Amino acid sequence: MTTVYWLTRDLRLDDNPALHEAAKGSALVCVYMIDPRWFEPGPFGWSPMGPHRWAFTRRSLVSLEAALNTLGHSLVIRWQRPEEGVPEVVNSLGAQRLVTSRPTAFDEMRQWQAIEAALPLVRCDLVETLTLFDEVGLPFRLDALPETFSKFRRAIEKPGLTPVTPLNKPAALPAAPSKFDADQQQFGPGTGQSETPFAGGEVSGVDHLARYLWKDQSILTYKVTRNALDDVSASSKVSPWLSAGALSVRRLAAEIARFEREVDRNESTYWLYFELLWREYFQWYSRHRGRELFISPGRQGQHSGSTDAGEFERWLQNADTHALVRAGRVQLESTGYLSNRMRQIIASACIYDGRFDWRLGAAWFEHFLVDYDVASNYGNWQYIAGVGADPRGGRVFNLDKQVSQFDADGSYRKRWLKEP
Repeated sequence: MTTVYWLTRDLRLDDNPALHEAAKGSALVCVYMIDPRWFEPGPFGWSPMGPHRWAFTRRSLVSLEAALNTLGHSLVIRWQRPEEGVPEVVNSLGAQRLVTSRPTAFDEMRQWQAIEAALPLVRCDLVETLTLFDEVGLPFRLDALPETFSKFRRAIEKPGLTPVTPLNKPAALPAAPSKFDADQQQFGPGTGQSETPFAGGEVSGVDHLARYLWKDQSILTYKVTRNALDDVSASSKVSPWLSAGALSVRRLAAEIARFEREVDRNESTYWLYFELLWREYFQWYSRHRGRELFISPGRQGQHSGSTDAGEFERWLQNADTHALVRAGRVQLESTGYLSNRMRQIIASACIYDGRFDWRLGAAWFEHFLVDYDVASNYGNWQYIAGVGADPRGGRVFNLDKQVSQFDADGSYRKRWLKEP
């Protein structure tokens, strides 16, 4: 049986259940689709895929290609809409099976459904690769997902419930079919200018995690330092690799648990796992809400603001806008990264100080963030706006108080604004 494995956000060999499933056939072809729509202007003008994430993704593909080469395989990369390109590859090979990772967002699931409909005689399988838990292992039905993170965490942390054990990378893969044409690689647009400090690819992700956990043991102070605005070692910085699937969240959880067994366990080591549970909650939240992840359901007191992107960009750079927000804009747009604290500060400022629609800010983040994750990004913006998970009127941050707590010496603003 010939199997096509369509890679999406699973650009790794280690702990890749979809790859293991696809490898059960007698012949295998791995394919990745670069969707031209990623680079086209969205509703607010920014394209979904900005320069930082594309540079990271492109390097991740090069890394994956090299890893597959060691197993006698290559990666078919096509510049094509997946709902057109995936069936085309499957049909050209006469493949009997298609495997991919289960998506977490509405548009990606709708895309998968279109592919299934185009391949009525092909077995099409979704495999869980993006979450700590499989849906069957959750202590509740997805349609009964807890309405707040706190309730979700309490349910997940019941005794005996642990993340799925990660798989080792396969020692071998089935050969490609004899008529397989490897000469189809198209890497899409150039990477352009990106000053992101993150290097894409599984090897880089594994090295980064090993340094953070085992060499520097920075996890031991994670809870104390995680709110720092601009310190490389203050937080784990694993999010770009998790988002691209170059690093497995199950592997990360297993490494945290191993660290606690072999080195030390404290409030900080737990808190990194706690943050993974936040990520986990938004993955299931996205699947549960579907299209509603991108809208503002009518609720009393919900905020609705301007959707004018030009006005938004002028506000971000206006000298009257709070310096902390202006500094955050420079860091985000030049590097593709913001600390979690700065993301919350900027989201609150955009919604409540600038009076902009939260979806405008979410689209801005989507374009520039190197670690953009659809569920976490839109889920968190809804959370701050008070229109999504745990809707209690939103989260309003006092900017002067944030400065006094996290940038009292002005070093963050000085660095990014280059002002005396």
